Amino acid sequence: MLKRLTTALLLTAALTAPAYAQTMLIKDANVAMPSGVQSDTDVLIIDGRINDIATNITAPNGVEVINADGQWVTPGVIAPFSRLGLVDIGGEDATNDITAGSAPTSVSERAADSFNPRAVAIANTRRRGVTHALISPDASGDSIFSGTGSIIDLSGDFDSIKTEAAFVHVVLGETGARRAGGSRAAAMTQLRSAISDAKAYRTRYNAPTDGDALPRRDALALVPVVNGYMPLMVTANRAIDILNVIKLKKQYDLDIIILGAAEGWQVADQLAAANMKVIIDPHDNLPVSFEAVESRLDNVVLLDAAGVDYAIANISTLGVQKAAAITQHAGNAVGNGLSWDKAFKAISETPANWFGLDNSTLRVGSTANLVVWDGDPLLVTSAPTHMILDGEAQSLESRQTALRDRYFPLSDNTRPHKYR
Repeated sequence: MLKRLTTALLLTAALTAPAYAQTMLIKDANVAMPSGVQSDTDVLIIDGRINDIATNITAPNGVEVINADGQWVTPGVIAPFSRLGLVDIGGEDATNDITAGSAPTSVSERAADSFNPRAVAIANTRRRGVTHALISPDASGDSIFSGTGSIIDLSGDFDSIKTEAAFVHVVLGETGARRAGGSRAAAMTQLRSAISDAKAYRTRYNAPTDGDALPRRDALALVPVVNGYMPLMVTANRAIDILNVIKLKKQYDLDIIILGAAEGWQVADQLAAANMKVIIDPHDNLPVSFEAVESRLDNVVLLDAAGVDYAIANISTLGVQKAAAITQHAGNAVGNGLSWDKAFKAISETPANWFGLDNSTLRVGSTANLVVWDGDPLLVTSAPTHMILDGEAQSLESRQTALRDRYFPLSDNTRPHKYR
C-alpha cells in the first residue's frame, strides 16, 4: 500500500512540476514558417525566446541540441472552441460544469469560474500538441446563451487562464429553437431583445428584472459585445440560419463568429462579402440533423475558395470536450483539397489573430511557443516529442501515458498488475 501511495505521489509531482525557461537548439527540422514549411532548418531558443531561425546554426556552449533529422517544428496548436477543464465525467454532475439548467443566469456565467486546469483532459490534450484553447459553457434551460467564454493555456498551472472574458456564445438553429420555446423565430427574438437590453443598459434597468430578455447582470455581461469590444460566437449550421446571422451582424454592427456552418458552402460568397469569421469542422459530412442535410467534406475548401476567414475545430464526437484530435481534423481538410499551410494556419495563426494571442507564428525575438513533432503533425501517426509554451518546457506525460506504461503487456515489470 505504501509503495502504491509513493508511486502516485511521484506521478503527481512529475505531472505538475514547475516548468522553466528553455534553452535549446533544434537542428535540421521541417519548420512551419509564415511563408511555408522550410526544410533542413535550425531553431535556436535562448532563455525561452527564439534567438535565430536559419540553416547551420552553431550551438552555443552548454545548449541542449536536438537533432530533429527531418522532424517538424510548428507553432502550438490552438483549439478555437472546446469545453476543456469544464468536465471530467459527463454523466457525473459533480464533475460537470458545462451547463447549469436551474440557474437564473446565462450570459454572465463565465467559463473561467468553472475551469479546472488539473482536469484529466488538459494533460491528455496537451500531449497532442495543443497549447491553447477557447472554452465555453453550454446553453441550458430556456436561454439560448451559453455564457462568457475564456482563453486558456494547457500548461496545467493554476494561472493558466489567459483571458477571462473573451467572447459570448449563443446557440441558434435547432438547439436554439428548442431552448427558446420551440421555433427559430423565438430564438431570434430572444437574441434581438437581449441585444436591445444590453444597448439600453444604462437607462432600461431600474430593477434586476427590467429587461425584455435578460436580467440586469446578464445584460451587463453582454454590453462589451454590443459595443464591439468582444466577439459574439453564434452556433448556426443551416444555410438560411447563417444568412440570418449575417443580417444580424449588419443590423447591429457586431463582431460575429459563426460556429459550425455545416451548410456554409452554400452561402460562401455572402459570408466572404460580410467579412464573417467561421469555425468549421472538416470532419462533418453526414446529415446528422435536419440543419446539416447539405453538409459535405469539402465545405472548408469551398469557403476558402470564396475568401472566407475560417478556423478549424474538432466539434464532432468528443471534440468539443477533449479537442485532442484537432490536428487530424485539419488533416482531413488537406485530404479533401485544402493546402497544408492553410489547414495548419486555421488551427494556429488564425484563431490567435482573432483573439489577440501572441506567438502564433515562429519568428525571431518572440517568446517560444512551439511543438516538435516526430512527423507531419496533421497525420494521425505523428506525435509531439517536445513542447515549449510561453518559453517554458512542458511535460508530455498524462494519466493516459502513465497507465499505458504501468500496464504495458511487454513491460519488464515482473510484479502482478495489481501490485504495480
